[in-house]
Amino acid sequence: MSHIINAEAEKIQAFVQHAERSMSVKTKDYIQFNNAVSKFMEEITMEQWLSLNKLDRVIQLVDEHFQEGDYDDCEDDDKGSSEEYYDE
Repeated sequence: MSHIINAEAEKIQAFVQHAERSMSVKTKDYIQFNNAVSKFMEEITMEQWLSLNKLDRVIQLVDEHFQEGDYDDCEDDDKGSSEEYYDE
């Protein structure tokens, strides 16, 4: 993610340098470029927000599972399966 954001920052720097050298860049071009960058950053933020919500949901499900006391069953299942591998 940091590489993507860094690439976007480099793109902004390149645009600004181009605009400083060229007198043909108009205000409309700045606005269009800014809108494109803003949209891209919003999409990245939304993607991260969705990932965070998924992670929160998984954590919630795990917490609910362990609060019900089912973790004892999981430990027994793990012990049984590992013993099978050592017997071979």
